[in-house]
Amino acid sequence: MPNGMGEQSRSLGRDVEALERDRAIEMAKRLYQQRLNEGWDMSNGPCLSDEIIPGWCVDVAHDPREPIDDLPQNQCPSYRSGRVRHFVELDPQGNLIRAQ
Repeated sequence: MPNGMGEQSRSLGRDVEALERDRAIEMAKRLYQQRLNEGWDMSNGPCLSDEIIPGWCVDVAHDPREPIDDLPQNQCPSYRSGRVRHFVELDPQGNLIRAQ
């Protein structure tokens, strides 16, 4: 007879992932504001952090995407190399595009 432990474990895993994603988004928005205050130009879609929290980087891109967003110098090296598996993508105004 199944005891439901596998289902509970999967549910807990999803909860942890959601909390991690939310934390990455919150920290990305703070970092965006900090970089903006430091005078960073967001129009070219820079990588703001190669790893804001373990496994997550922060990138600025346009929505809809523009060719400049696909240039390697405007993407996070940690994501391109596979060192991190998740990213928070903000638009040049600091709005969330996606986090995955």
